[in-house]
Amino acid sequence: MADASTLTDAERARLEQRRDRLMKLMKEGDGSGGGQALDADDRADLMQEWTKIDNLLQRR
Repeated sequence: MADASTLTDAERARLEQRRDRLMKLMKEGDGSGGGQALDADDRADLMQEWTKIDNLLQRR
């Protein structure tokens, strides 16, 4: 994956959408939204991916 300074607008938009979808999955997976609760490993995997994308988008 390229660093944020070389991302095109389309790549940045795709990463932002993916980050938003991951956050939605994490929120739904906490069991409070009526969805099925995620186990700790799945939640950790989602959080790790979200953090990686967020860090990439924050660099400029």
